[in-house]
Amino acid sequence: MSEEYGEIKVKKNIFPNDAKKIVEKGTIKILVTQNLVSSKTKKILTEGEVTLYEGVEPNEVNKIREKLKEKIREKMEYERGE
Repeated sequence: MSEEYGEIKVKKNIFPNDAKKIVEKGTIKILVTQNLVSSKTKKILTEGEVTLYEGVEPNEVNKIREKLKEKIREKMEYERGE
């Protein structure tokens, strides 16, 4: 069974050229930004199937990371039959 993963990128700001690079990389599936992003940037990310969470306060990033770790752990345990 091949294992796929989605990389999470956290940035303060993101611009259209940054979004294009993220989409081209192909491994980043979730992007968290502190500031709001333009509609042009959103369109690039949406077309590249990157989930965007914008306007996230820095202190919330740690909460998101912890929730994701827990979900990943639960999924791995489920797949192993634990």
